[in-house]
Formats: sequence, C-alpha cells, structure tokens
Amino acid sequence: MSGPVRRYVERQNAFQAWGQYATAKGSRQTRIEIWLEELAPTFSNGSVRVLDLGCGDGRSIDVFSSAMPAAKWHGVDIEGSPEVATRIRTDRQFDTFNGTELPYPDAHFDLIYSRQVFEHVRHPDALAKEVARVLRRGGAFLGEVSYLEPYHSLSIFNFTPFGMISVLRDAGLDPTELRPGIDGLSLIARQMLGGAKWLDFLFKASPLNGLISLFGTAAMLTSEHKAFLKLQYCGQFSFLAVRHDDSSIFE
Repeated sequence: MSGPVRRYVERQNAFQAWGQYATAKGSRQTRIEIWLEELAPTFSNGSVRVLDLGCGDGRSIDVFSSAMPAAKWHGVDIEGSPEVATRIRTDRQFDTFNGTELPYPDAHFDLIYSRQVFEHVRHPDALAKEVARVLRRGGAFLGEVSYLEPYHSLSIFNFTPFGMISVLRDAGLDPTELRPGIDGLSLIARQMLGGAKWLDFLFKASPLNGLISLFGTAAMLTSEHKAFLKLQYCGQFSFLAVRHDDSSIFE
C-alpha cells in the first residue's frame, strides 16, 4: 500500500510547492520552545545576541535562561500590544517599535525568536525585511505562526506554509525547515470551549496528529511524508530560516 499512497501525496500541489521543507525531524508535533532547546548547542556559549520579536510579557526570558543561559536577551514589541499590557518583568531590556522598523543596527543579532507574532503584524513583508537587516549573516530566525487557527488577540493574517516561505524568501532569508504544531481541529475545539486550560495538553500531542502518525505507519510512509501531512492540517507551525551566507552554521 505504501507505493500508491506515497505517490498520491507527492502528486499534491502542496507537496510540490513546499513539501521539501517537511523533514524527518518534523514528523513529531513540535513547539517552538522545544526546537529552541535543540538549536541551542549550535550557538557558542558566549556573547550570543538574541531578540525576542513580539516579546509580549517577556515569558521567553525563562525559556532562554534554561536553553541558552549566556545569551544576551533583548525583547521588542509594539507599545499597544495586549500582551505587553500584562508585563510585570523588569529584569531584561524591553524596547518598543512601530510594528515595522526595528530600532537596532544592521547585523546586530545572532538569533531572532518570534512566537505567534506574524499573524498579528499589519505589514509582515516589511517586518521580515527588517528581520533580515538586523540579523547577522549566517544567523537564524526561529519563528512560529498560526495557520488553521481561529481569530485570537487582534490577529490579522493566518499563514499557509507556502505563504510563510514566500515572505521569508522575499525578505532575503533562506527557509530551511517547517515543523507542525497542534492540529487545527484541536485549536478550534479549544477555542469553542473558551480556551479551557485543561486542554493545554493538546499542544504537546493532539488527536489529528496522532491519527496521521498511525495512518502513516500503516501506509509505510516516510517521516517526511508524515510531517507534510501534519503541516497541511496544523493550527500552528514553526519555521527556521537563515540569512543568506555561504558560511551558515546550519549547513
């Protein structure tokens, strides 16, 4: 059965457009925090400059303190963000910007981290170009965005995998990998129940992703094909991109 099923998947337009970014490592449901822990050893344990783009209440400080304790963390967000309004932390540098122009010099950061931000950005193409500008050559942009997720917290856009890849490429960034997060049906159900906290376990392992894994195993699909199918129906996905450079640490 594996041959016909695999050929059916590979004939899909979506597979032709962005299937190459679905990798074996992405066959398991991923959260951006977990991916960061995996990436951390690729950076030197010294003066690594990190920017949390859309830092909100600053919760990623604790994530980086665990994964990259020596990193120099900076956070930036728009002044009117609902998440900024809840911020009580003062133990790191927090900056504000106009949603488009970042207040930093060229090639200033080694890593830019952006969790569930770009669906709230009014001009994502312009901001992605700013990311490329302030990211050093060979540096990394690790992000997470909404795809099949309902409206939330003043969200404006939802990105398809191909759409996010297009934004990154147009900005001068090289997308290298996409990984699926929670499936779309689970996010919809959670929102219909008022964002019930007892459903937060779905962000680690959601039902549709589990069914895709079982189906893929039965059909003898590769891990890459499983990852692709999960990306097609995910509510959120993560991406990794690098600034154009022949000496990228991710090659």
